[in-house]
Amino acid sequence: MKQQHKLARLRYQCRRGMLELDVFLPAFFESCFNDLNHREQQLFEQLLTEPDPDLFAWLMGFDDAKKDYQPLVAKIRDFQLNRKITTSH
Repeated sequence: MKQQHKLARLRYQCRRGMLELDVFLPAFFESCFNDLNHREQQLFEQLLTEPDPDLFAWLMGFDDAKKDYQPLVAKIRDFQLNRKITTSH
């Protein structure tokens, strides 16, 4: 039950109210979170505590993410890119 509560909290935190973030984060969470290793899951949880303008800049590629987040941000961006390619065909 504790794990379900944590997942529900993270799912809620993915909803940011900014369209671009709401496109990236919930879809990545639903499709990929369970496949991340423990460290990546921890980083994703920490990533969700960052301010929306920073998340936006990192996920859109306007700015480099903090060093610890860079591989995870790249995974999220790659997921979104592959998702767009797949849905456009």
